[in-house]
Amino acid sequence: MESVPTWETLGSIRKARKGLGAGADKALLEQFVALGYIDEIPDDPGQAAAETNRENDWNIARACMYGQRYEQALPLLENCFHAAPFRTDYAQVLATCQMQLGLLDEADATVAKAAETFGRTEQADLVRASIAIQKEDFHAALEALERVREKSPGEVQLQLMLAQSYQALRRFSDAETAARAVLTADPHNAQAFLVLARGFLHAGRAEEAADAAAECIGLQFGNPQGHFLLGAALASQEQFEEAVRPLENCLTLAPTFLRAQRLLARVYRRLGQRDRAAVCESQAFTALHDLRQEQAAAEAAVREQAGARAAVRAEADRIRQIEIDRQKAEYDAIEPKDFLIVSGLPRSGTSLMMQILRAGGIEPLTDAKRAADEDNPEGYWEWDDIKKLPKNPRLIEQAEGKAVKVISALLPNLPGKHRYTIIYMVRPTEQVVDSQWAMLARKGTQPKSEKKHLIEVQEHHSQQIREVLKKSERVTLLEVSFPDLVADPEAVIAKLAELLPGRFTPGPAVTACVKPALYRNRG
Repeated sequence: MESVPTWETLGSIRKARKGLGAGADKALLEQFVALGYIDEIPDDPGQAAAETNRENDWNIARACMYGQRYEQALPLLENCFHAAPFRTDYAQVLATCQMQLGLLDEADATVAKAAETFGRTEQADLVRASIAIQKEDFHAALEALERVREKSPGEVQLQLMLAQSYQALRRFSDAETAARAVLTADPHNAQAFLVLARGFLHAGRAEEAADAAAECIGLQFGNPQGHFLLGAALASQEQFEEAVRPLENCLTLAPTFLRAQRLLARVYRRLGQRDRAAVCESQAFTALHDLRQEQAAAEAAVREQAGARAAVRAEADRIRQIEIDRQKAEYDAIEPKDFLIVSGLPRSGTSLMMQILRAGGIEPLTDAKRAADEDNPEGYWEWDDIKKLPKNPRLIEQAEGKAVKVISALLPNLPGKHRYTIIYMVRPTEQVVDSQWAMLARKGTQPKSEKKHLIEVQEHHSQQIREVLKKSERVTLLEVSFPDLVADPEAVIAKLAELLPGRFTPGPAVTACVKPALYRNRG
């Protein structure tokens, strides 16, 4: 599928903004909205309607997932994910649905595609490991799980999946260690007891295997594996009469459990009950035949569903291509221009930099809609219309020949065809968030996220944005440390003169813009 050319150069900035996933992105944007730097609700009725319809599909799909109606959930989740691939919750639930339907390759592709946008996360790696386990690719599962363990070593689900993968790879000692770690955190985890039972049985520790299997059955009677392992452990101790009951329970719960049928047949033969053994062997043969037919029918159904989904996707691709062609025509009409932008996190010193540029002879694009106040005694130096950049990227063309402040969260919306000189203000994120909180407090507004979370989210966002800017051929980037600017203005002013030859003129008026007394919230 051809990408939209409008974003061909700076498009990866959009991915950077999504780096911590939908939840972090929401916290970041809510904070910027509360501070007054971006608009909260799009005024495009079509966009709002599309988002509403998507959320309706999302809610219905989750209800279907809860009711195990995976076939009904699948097309709804696919629509949601294709419309918003940056939503990690869409990707994870879609991958889970695909796994439940046995569409393991599609589930793997979903996680891989989403990872291009939101990067690696612990949850994504757990989903990837789960897919690999179902595919019986346990080496790939361990690779994903090891990445999770580096960040969340105490995660119960991680330890359980490690135990299952180790056991499949016959690393029984590692599997036992991981299973015991699960039981330390969750003493009632039936799956961990299953891992122990299998490991003990393989090691010839039949009594311990029987005890672990019995624990599993006590916690989860409906799990046929527990009954099978208990029967196998008893049979290995030649307690054949005692082994009959758990094996029969297993087959009551899972009539096509071939290993249980064959083991029960052997147990009956050891007990001299040849007729019952023959019945079990006959049932095993029938079950194997039925299982093969079910697998063939399931494969046919999957192929049929895949055909139907392919038709839906083809129509969606046709509609997308129409939109891409429209945007391409609009993009081709753009004449490349040069723009000077001041950016950074809110409260990182962008207003001060705008004052410095003006004092040095560069006209700012401002509208004075936000008056100077206690938070910015020298003014905000903003152009309110810049908030509309996501809906109308070409309005940046009104800033030609001037300096304009574009907050970091809006940089992804800059048209890729232009060239940008970006002065990016950098201030310790703890100080930035402290200043934001002080500003919100004076407005009588409560932050919607914890301070520690906001620091982490904004630090990641700012770092990722700058990494992308550095790699763009259409961006000339100057990072300016706000503390360094306050401590030694002349050094920074000299860099500005070098960056903007013929446009920026240093002098006493420029230096006078820096007022250390206004550098507050230093942490």
